[in-house]
Amino acid sequence: MVLFLLLWQEIYKKGGRKFGFVNLAPLGCLPRTRILKPENKGECMEELTTLANKALSQLLETLEDQLNGFKYSNFDLFNSLIQRMNHPSKYGFKEGKAASCGTGPFRRFPNCGGKGAVKEYQLCDNASEYMYFDSAHPTERANKQFAELMWSGTPKVVAPYNLKVLFENV
Repeated sequence: MVLFLLLWQEIYKKGGRKFGFVNLAPLGCLPRTRILKPENKGECMEELTTLANKALSQLLETLEDQLNGFKYSNFDLFNSLIQRMNHPSKYGFKEGKAASCGTGPFRRFPNCGGKGAVKEYQLCDNASEYMYFDSAHPTERANKQFAELMWSGTPKVVAPYNLKVLFENV
């Protein structure tokens, strides 16, 4: 975190005043990591990501206090992904936890196109029905939703400002 603070202070010294941040995705919920611990039965393992995201929020508040004119937008990717994974139909998805392309449970092995060690893979008919395209990357549809939230979302998902307010009004 100290290196992060020093980096942003240097950018600030060069004139940067408004910054957009995205917190960490729920790394323990990605299709590729859901079954690393079989005893979890495919459930998320999120303790470390939660701690890192809390530290980022605290650091940004500290920077705002220490650096005159420093303003930021912090998008909550973590909870935005979790919501879509747990309630896919609410966001227009058929599937929130498995990838649309890959092999194995949750299609967790990233071998779309047969370029991995395992040449066989499954590919769904319509990727936009899935939250994840492959074992780690959201689909284009999911990314569009995230971009819209970053730009004009409420303080529940992007705070203290969304990007539109940050760049047009603050």
